[in-house]
Amino acid sequence: MKEEAIIVLGCKPKGGKLSDLGHQRLEKAFELYSKKKVPIILSGGYSLKSKKGIGPSEAKIMKGTAINLGIDRKDIFLEEESRDTQGNAYFTKQIVKQKGWPNILVVTSDFHLMKARFFFDFIYGPKFKILYVDVKTGFSKRELAEIEEKERRSRDVMVKMYKENNISPGEDAKVMEILRSFYSKA
Repeated sequence: MKEEAIIVLGCKPKGGKLSDLGHQRLEKAFELYSKKKVPIILSGGYSLKSKKGIGPSEAKIMKGTAINLGIDRKDIFLEEESRDTQGNAYFTKQIVKQKGWPNILVVTSDFHLMKARFFFDFIYGPKFKILYVDVKTGFSKRELAEIEEKERRSRDVMVKMYKENNISPGEDAKVMEILRSFYSKA
């Protein structure tokens, strides 16, 4: 499969600055970009825990670092609407559909891979081919297990919600209804 775009998921910036985990993801994306020379979508608006519109989005924060690493501005696309992993998948899909890129590569951290894979595979549906690259964070096995368990519980809530609402993979309109309900409460 020849990837047509790389998607980099944001990771909780601190005080308007890129987190170490976010920087690791961008470094991996740059490594891949250097080999593949395909566009990069930087995905992240404001987390559900922060107030939307206060300060720069995760994607804008990542953009400066991406340019400093050597990624050409013309190859950078920003997705700034998402507030969580489900939103990362939904809103990047809209860009990917518009651009006609059915083969993508998603970059995230090792602890986040299972959750990201679920949301991207489910929300993108069967018409897209997605590869995943996880960045090793260096967390201890115990730390990694604890974080992954939290991510698993979060994912399982959504699996249940998708089933209860009869949402099948790739159904954008129904996923958007779920996103609206979550985002309106934040």
